[in-house]
Amino acid sequence: MLTWLKIFFKFFLLFSLCNLTILTRLESVFAQEEMKKRPIEVNGEVVEYFPEEKKVVGSGNIVIEYEDARLTCDRVVVFMDTKDVEAVGNVVLKGLIGVLKGERINYNFGTKKGIILNSEASLGEWRAVGKEVQIKSEKEFEVKEGYITSCDLPNPHYRIRSKNITIYPDNKVVAKNVVMSVGNLPLLYLPSYNYSLKADWPSISALPGRKKDWGAFLLTNYRYNINDDNKINLRLDERENWGLAEGLDFKYLSHNFGGGLLRFYYTFQRDRARSDGSRGEEQRYRAQVRHRWDIDPSKYALLEYHELSDANFTKDFFYREEFEKDSTPESYLYLLDTQSDYSLSLLTKKRVNRFQTVTERLPEAKLDIKSQRLWDTHLYYKGDTSIANLNKKNGDSSDDSDVARFDTYNEISFAPDRIKGALNVVPFIGTRQSFYSKALNGDEDKTRGAFYTGVDLSTKLYKTHNYSGNPLGIQINRLRHILTPTLEYKYIHEPTISASELQNFDDLDTLARKNIFTFGFENKLQTKRLEKGALRNYELGYLLITGDYLYKSEKGSEFSNFYGDLEFIPYNWLRIESDTKYDPPSKDFQNWNLDIYLDKGEDLRIGFGSRYWQNSEHELTAEVIYRLNPQWAFRTFTRFDLKEVTSTGGKDINRFGEREVSITKDLHCWIGEFTFTVDRDLGTAFYFTMKLKASPKLPFAFKDYYRRPK
Repeated sequence: MLTWLKIFFKFFLLFSLCNLTILTRLESVFAQEEMKKRPIEVNGEVVEYFPEEKKVVGSGNIVIEYEDARLTCDRVVVFMDTKDVEAVGNVVLKGLIGVLKGERINYNFGTKKGIILNSEASLGEWRAVGKEVQIKSEKEFEVKEGYITSCDLPNPHYRIRSKNITIYPDNKVVAKNVVMSVGNLPLLYLPSYNYSLKADWPSISALPGRKKDWGAFLLTNYRYNINDDNKINLRLDERENWGLAEGLDFKYLSHNFGGGLLRFYYTFQRDRARSDGSRGEEQRYRAQVRHRWDIDPSKYALLEYHELSDANFTKDFFYREEFEKDSTPESYLYLLDTQSDYSLSLLTKKRVNRFQTVTERLPEAKLDIKSQRLWDTHLYYKGDTSIANLNKKNGDSSDDSDVARFDTYNEISFAPDRIKGALNVVPFIGTRQSFYSKALNGDEDKTRGAFYTGVDLSTKLYKTHNYSGNPLGIQINRLRHILTPTLEYKYIHEPTISASELQNFDDLDTLARKNIFTFGFENKLQTKRLEKGALRNYELGYLLITGDYLYKSEKGSEFSNFYGDLEFIPYNWLRIESDTKYDPPSKDFQNWNLDIYLDKGEDLRIGFGSRYWQNSEHELTAEVIYRLNPQWAFRTFTRFDLKEVTSTGGKDINRFGEREVSITKDLHCWIGEFTFTVDRDLGTAFYFTMKLKASPKLPFAFKDYYRRPK
């Protein structure tokens, strides 16, 4: 009996929940139907209702609100049955389509379709003006005999004209047979125009100027959106000394196979310095493919392909955009599968350009097993295994080397439960085994083994000071100091085979005996500050010092490689950062970087940086951006070399590497900028840009700038 009662109770509970869900959905549907059945409310100075005709006539400051739409006008006639509206005089319709203005409108609140005469539509920073606007739905309307512009003047500085302009609010603008004009002067004709309202890149841009190697130049770019996922950039560039060049960039996205970028650039360059010392004409080009495919949340694939006609192509044509970021990009295919317990990867790397030195991996597979708890103990296991077919290709040389290599590393550690404020001790042991198909002399295979052991120690200490005040304008509401000291000891026994007997492809091949202590002291200084009506944590400063102590090395026991990392943020607008590497044996700094960045918004920005590399270079960079008034602003950038070691071994002392000055003028809907630069390596150049405020980005990167701390 009790069992039947339980079954009945469960059935009743399930039946009730189903009914409740159905009722909730029905109530939602009925509510929407009731909303549609609601009559249109008309408010104004004079409003009359005619029952027989079922219409409302109103005049004087008319306001009509229905669902998500709001209509205002001087005079109106509303047919209550059909929801048709005829409005005249200062008509403004607000809704999901944006804001539409005009002299007269015929609109249906039910179908959300209509026509508005002598109209203007506001689309964020853009507006569309035409003799007639056909509202086709909440997400689409068409402008007849009109134009679009981001200029808000009655007589705009520029127009993009067409007989038919289709606008999808908050998405894009599509038009055919477009004429672009400045004032009343037509400048450019386009057979089609597709512009994304979500983007801040211009559809058409031109950059004139002069450069030492190029002479006078004009770089042009036309951006066309095929659809929301596929975009094309067409480049047509003329350089006085080098000639005409053409390029195509295709950015694509497939919802099944990922997306990427295809790029091609070609020129038949005149006045080209050849490798034999002569000068003449020569074909030069660059072809690139970048693709990423997110197969599922745990798997993805990357593909990069870079083919260049010569080693200097990127430096000559795309110095700022690409060469400074990656001077010698490599081609590869990479697959990664990341799971909670392990990750599996496959890398295939092949040399494409003969002038490059590349270690080919044809292929290399890796299995990385993440730290796993062994049974119900405090023992943990982790390991990584790789197998690779390596082939080192030297640039412009037939002197290559190759090997097949198998490597596996396995580690066991003991990690007790962490206790807050206590010293945490984690010892470990491990072993590495490596197999090489041939040794340095290439006549026999080799198997190498190495034993690892060590221990990690760490703890966390903190103290809170109940101080509050405003010293030097620095807001402090209690101070909290957090200290995290760490110590790691790592020992690697002498491998069974010396690195001198193996070919060197990467760091794995140079494995050697190691007996090293690594210590670290991490300091954080925190306070609380009032933000948006609540006290929030704010990090005033951060200091990390780490160092290595080599015990019984080939040179005896000694300290080596001290590292320092400092961040200090006393104010929201000021950031100071510094990092350094100090070498105790030589008693000298290997490198030392310092950055001071002041950001007062658009009115003032100042950046100062110092870069020091021992026996190489010490340079200073500074940038100042200052807005004199709403119309004028200027920017200056300077790079000064205190010391630089040349390729021949000489030294250049105290000379400018680069000086750059930009003057910017606000031209209402445009921003005009003139830049003059003197670069020790690139020569003298100047160029002029005109940027729309609605599309401030440019596809050309000529300016150098201060790399502010992140």
